[in-house]
Amino acid sequence: MIFGFGRKRKVFGIGLDGFPHSLARRLMDGGHMPNLQRLAREGSFKRINSVYPTVSNVAWASFQTGLGPGEFGIFGFVELRPDLDIYIPNATDLKGETIWQRLGARGKKVVALSVPMTYPAPRVNGLLVSGFLAPRLDEKAVSSPEVLRKLRWTMYEIDVDPAVAHRSLDEFQEELTRVSTRRRQTALELMDSEDWDLFFVHVMDTDRMGHFMWKFQHEPQSPRGKYFFDFFGKIDEFIGQVVERLDKGTQLLILSDHGFCDLKWEVQLNRWLRAEGYLDYENDPERMFKAVKPGSRAVALVPGRIYLLTRRRCEIGSVSEMDYESLRAEIMERLKELKDPDTGEPVCNRIMTREEVFDGPYLSRAPDIAIDPRDGYDLKAKLGEGELFERGVLNGMHTYHDAMLLTGPALADVSRATSVTEAGALLARHFLE
Repeated sequence: MIFGFGRKRKVFGIGLDGFPHSLARRLMDGGHMPNLQRLAREGSFKRINSVYPTVSNVAWASFQTGLGPGEFGIFGFVELRPDLDIYIPNATDLKGETIWQRLGARGKKVVALSVPMTYPAPRVNGLLVSGFLAPRLDEKAVSSPEVLRKLRWTMYEIDVDPAVAHRSLDEFQEELTRVSTRRRQTALELMDSEDWDLFFVHVMDTDRMGHFMWKFQHEPQSPRGKYFFDFFGKIDEFIGQVVERLDKGTQLLILSDHGFCDLKWEVQLNRWLRAEGYLDYENDPERMFKAVKPGSRAVALVPGRIYLLTRRRCEIGSVSEMDYESLRAEIMERLKELKDPDTGEPVCNRIMTREEVFDGPYLSRAPDIAIDPRDGYDLKAKLGEGELFERGVLNGMHTYHDAMLLTGPALADVSRATSVTEAGALLARHFLE
């Protein structure tokens, strides 16, 4: 029996960043992930949704808190200050109690390894190592100095450098193999050596594969195609090693935070806003949003977030309360006409007001317009001169639909989740009720 029903509630969780339900099905059916396939047969395996905006830091913040972005106040990798300076939000900006904090307050021991939006690392009842967007492995990235000594002994690394993939896919494969191998080895060692009630390891490497090597699954006999399938075979081996170590009282949870699909175009929304007369800026990309000129009425941030430059929101804001609703409606209507230059297919799947997507005390910080693109159209936010539709080294993009959740029979309460947010909320309830 793989899944246990012991009285003491213990859960080992694996977060596979950007690992789609549909890809999992294909890999299982193709014999590449036999351990995952066995678990799926014995437990509950289903498709769930991500969050809007569909980016990893927001999705994992939702999982940790069981709340939506309007309730914890973070809406993307970067945010804008009133002077249009950009900043990267971190754990100190997260306005919600996390599962690590809630369980620790009830005397539960936690190990959290590499989860996004945990930098700087908070003190926990157990052990926590920061993940994605932590700049380096140092004292700020760990919950205690003792943890840092353990990680240096295992040669643990937080993440690969995405810039390597832009330079060389050969180097990227080497780095990804090294980093992911050390992360898995460290997780297994900590699994055996630490005392824990909840152990959760996040795997960023699956997201990196999705962005830079997604297309190679369509070339299974090529060297890169073989690397793609071998990589997920290694993930499956890790799942099998975890299962071998679980005692009968420990339950297993595996989930992802969003899906992935083939990338057709990167769509530069700020260039669209400029062409439509809503935005103007100096051709000085190094100044970033400081290059935006007074009189501009809207800017975009990744992914698919449009903010109206109201007088309340920013120092150069020109949009009055009287004009707000009509301007928003006008932009939303024009977005419907944004189409693929080759096929004529609409770029946007859903164009939503912030009130349709978010609620909570931080609604005023939310984008005024949130766009869910059609599969294949990655909504970006470059400034400066350039094309509206671009292609680069990225060949895979996030999707709101098609995340996955796998639980055993003893986690039937968590298996009811329909989104990554609900999965986190139900997991906390599983322990605390």
